[in-house]
Amino acid sequence: MISPSGLLLKGPGIVIPVFFLSLLHATTAGQVLCHGAGSAAQGGAFVCLQDPMCVVQNQAGLGFLEQSSVSIQHARPFLLKDLGISSLSGQFRTGKGALGIAASTLGLKGLSQSSLWLACGLRFHPHISAGVGLHLWSTSTRDQFFHAPGLGFTLGLQVKFRKTWMLGARLSHPFAWSRHPFAFQNTMGLQCGFARSIFNVGQLYAQVQVQPGDPIILCSGARWKLNRQIAFRAGIQSGPPCFTWGIQLRFRKCLLELSGMYRSDTGLSPISALSYEW
Repeated sequence: MISPSGLLLKGPGIVIPVFFLSLLHATTAGQVLCHGAGSAAQGGAFVCLQDPMCVVQNQAGLGFLEQSSVSIQHARPFLLKDLGISSLSGQFRTGKGALGIAASTLGLKGLSQSSLWLACGLRFHPHISAGVGLHLWSTSTRDQFFHAPGLGFTLGLQVKFRKTWMLGARLSHPFAWSRHPFAFQNTMGLQCGFARSIFNVGQLYAQVQVQPGDPIILCSGARWKLNRQIAFRAGIQSGPPCFTWGIQLRFRKCLLELSGMYRSDTGLSPISALSYEW
C-alpha cells in the first residue's frame, strides 16, 4: 500500500489537485458532476430523466427510452487542467426496456477512479418503469491499478401519472466500504423527486438527496424547448449553493449538450456531451 506522503511526494504540485479531488468525490453524488450534462444543467436533478446517461443516473429511465444511443461526456471540475471526468456510454432498446453500459474515469494522473456500469430497465406498465444497475470501480494509484476495487448496486423507479407528472426514486448502495487511505468512498444514497411538464414546451424538476452523515441536498431545475433543435436548461442546488445552466442542440440524430455548474466555494465546472441516437 502506498502511504499518503509517498503518493504526494511522487508528483510535485499534486497536493492542491488532490485536495480538490477529495472535495470533488465527497460531493459527486450530490453535485452530480459525472452523471451527465443534462442533469448537471438543471441543478443536478436526474431521477425523472430519460436521456443518454440513464445507465448511470436512474436506471428506471431505460424503460421509457424511445431511442437507442451512444454518448461521450467530459467535465473539467473547477477548471483544473490536471483534473477531469470522462465517460462513454451506450443504451440499447430491447422490447419493453433497454440495456445500458457505461465506462468512466475520474481523477488526475497518479490518482484516479475507473468505473464500469451495467444496467437494465423494464417498463412493467405503460406508466411504470423499474431498473437495476451494477457499479464496479477501482481506485488506482501511480504504481497500483487495483488499489481499492469496489462493487455496488442501484435500484430505480419512475411512475407517470396524469400525463404531465412523473415521480422518480433511486437507491444506491455499495456492497462494502473501502478503508484504503486514498480510496474514493462510494456511500449509500437515496434520491427522490418529481417532474412536471408545462404546455409541451417545458419541464420543471425537483429532487431531494439523502446520504448518511451528510446534509440533505435539494435540487431544482427547468428545461425550456425553444424549437425542435434548441433547448435551454437552468437550475439551482443547495449545500453548498450551486447555480447551473446549459444548452441542448440537436442536429438530426446527433445531440450536443453544453453545461456549466458554479459552486460558491470552488467556482466553475464546465461539462459537455455528444450523443448519437437512433
